[in-house]
Amino acid sequence: MTRVEGALLVLLLAAGAAESPASETEGKHGRFVREYWYEPGIEHGNPRFDGRFRVNAPEVVLDPRFMYRSEVRENGLMMILIDEDLARLTGAELYLEIWGGHPKSGEKRVTVNGRSTHVLPDVGTAHSCTHSYPTVPLKVTDLVNGYNALQFAVDQGETFWGHFIVDGAALRVEMAEDHPDLAEAGIAGFEARVTAAPGPGETIELSLEGAALSRVARVDYVGRYDGYDENGSTRSLDWHGFSKKREPVAHLGTATKPPFGVGWDTSMLPTQDGMSVRAVVRFEGHPELLYRTPTTDGLATPDHDSTVSAHHCADLPQPFWSRAGERRTCRIDLDVDPGEIEGADLHVVLWDGGRGSVDAPFTVNGEAVDVDGEGAHDVLYRIVPLDPSILQKGPNRIELLSDTDHHGIEILLPGPALVVRSGGPHDGGTP
Repeated sequence: MTRVEGALLVLLLAAGAAESPASETEGKHGRFVREYWYEPGIEHGNPRFDGRFRVNAPEVVLDPRFMYRSEVRENGLMMILIDEDLARLTGAELYLEIWGGHPKSGEKRVTVNGRSTHVLPDVGTAHSCTHSYPTVPLKVTDLVNGYNALQFAVDQGETFWGHFIVDGAALRVEMAEDHPDLAEAGIAGFEARVTAAPGPGETIELSLEGAALSRVARVDYVGRYDGYDENGSTRSLDWHGFSKKREPVAHLGTATKPPFGVGWDTSMLPTQDGMSVRAVVRFEGHPELLYRTPTTDGLATPDHDSTVSAHHCADLPQPFWSRAGERRTCRIDLDVDPGEIEGADLHVVLWDGGRGSVDAPFTVNGEAVDVDGEGAHDVLYRIVPLDPSILQKGPNRIELLSDTDHHGIEILLPGPALVVRSGGPHDGGTP
């Protein structure tokens, strides 16, 4: 998005910076965290027969339709090597990037070192195609200083093949403030906070003083607000964004150079208050270390004369996927006349299994809209500006078509949505 309306946010670093109210998830103080990511390959303790980390229900090993496929040879065991003095840690968590699995798969779960078992959130997999990015709180005693064994499992449920994929996983450990590695990295005593005030500059900016400037390599800003549920959490009012190949997606923005400023666009958000922001700071020479700022609450969109509303599919197919020429459709109802629309964005998240030979796999009222990619079987989040002239008051028809023999294209939850900005009041769209 290129429109810039929002608040002037300044991340101030100083040992004596004033504290603001903190969210329940982040607390009143910043935290130092070290990440350990899953690395595939026998050299990392992770042999595999398939190109992705797959988790299968037990029944599939004797199912004549699938039992000889390479995916079925995967045992769901993942090893993550950490090197830590566990006595110097104050917390731990497991972060996952999950393709939700075949709809109607049974309970997804993970056991950590045989010590604790955690059920992974369903987020709609009972009937639809999903993706999710759960953070699982762990006890420090769940871990070992060495290879940590994560055993994933899933039940057959009511589907043809109980199955899901873990595209990424990281053990994150919270470090004590006096951890010697922080002093060695030159960041002991580092503090940061995001503060906000409305202003005409309409940017997010990082202000640093003294030696702190030379230590910061990158700042990722994250927001909590009411908007499109691009990360599949099933909540529109939530912390937004997710990760893909360890990089942030759909967050407020990333800054890599002083003064570490980015724009925060609120022009296509419904008018609201109670928004929050926080930042993740990374450091030169230590990409595994990060600093999570406390949360700054109480932010609001600026006043304007336009109305922004989100409109979702009224009849979302379950599941919403197309392959082998099976066309899928839904409709989005608009209560706005196209002549009153000042801006319109289509939001959609999909699993891109390939369009096959179809020229226009995704259309809105018969008009092609490019949302798919190269058929790489990965999650894509698209925000596509639309010409209001292709929309109509009342029902707008969405069509999906792929003629591949294999997976095809899946529209993931929450399904397509139209976000429109118009000059007149209306009912605010569908939930």
